[in-house]
Amino acid sequence: MKHKILALGVTLICMLSLAACGDNIKYDTVAGSRYDETTFNKENLTMFAQNIEDSWFENWFLNNITPDNFEDNMYDSIVASFDEDTYKIILAGYKNWYDAVDELGYGSTETLANDISVQDVTYYINRDGQLMVDATIRGTGDKAHSAILEYSLDRKGKPTLISVNVNHTTGEKLTSAGLNTLLGMGMAFSVLIIIALVISAFPLIGKIGEKKPETDKAITQQAMENVTAQIAEKEEELSDDAELVAVIAAAIAAYEGSGSADGYVVRSIRKRSASNWKKA
Repeated sequence: MKHKILALGVTLICMLSLAACGDNIKYDTVAGSRYDETTFNKENLTMFAQNIEDSWFENWFLNNITPDNFEDNMYDSIVASFDEDTYKIILAGYKNWYDAVDELGYGSTETLANDISVQDVTYYINRDGQLMVDATIRGTGDKAHSAILEYSLDRKGKPTLISVNVNHTTGEKLTSAGLNTLLGMGMAFSVLIIIALVISAFPLIGKIGEKKPETDKAITQQAMENVTAQIAEKEEELSDDAELVAVIAAAIAAYEGSGSADGYVVRSIRKRSASNWKKA
């Protein structure tokens, strides 16, 4: 029993130690990491965040650069300064900022530079040993939102991540979630209704290829045509029998030497089971 209690105590101590180590993230310092403290400090990281917000994003926006024409205008210069991977990172960040600029709030393009600004910066080293920076940016206006400009740098100061996430209120999040739910349910019910309509139309589709039932008049007409065809066939058979009778009568007349078959009448033609030729 004592051994079990001891083992349980050691397990709890290890779990608490791991939890404490997991939460042991120091903010606003890069001490103990591979980053140089004199370079990666709050002042320089704030200036870098302002450079992203002002010199990059706002400047591109005021020069009518959109995510759609970004490659045509910025690809060569960004790749020349960094590389293609960094170009993709900067493009992704600008798309986020471009979509969020209206929610951030600004008066006009003339006042944009003063209306949206970086107001606070917090940085830390994450569990992977990367420098992460969260810069708060704010706009102006009654409905203005704040946003988090998040970016990461390698030890050479090259961006490895840039994103902008707007801070929405709880009410806005619930409204957005409700609209998404209604939209999803509406689409699901619409598809189900369409499927039900298609299934219900199957009997009608099957009847398209079926022949319509014949009326009494059509049945009578068909019967008359069948009788006429049978009469014609019978007359043809009788005509064939008359020819056979004439041939037989002519043969008998030639055999008797009378030279004419007028005195002979063939009343019936029957097949005999035996022949005199077999008896010879």
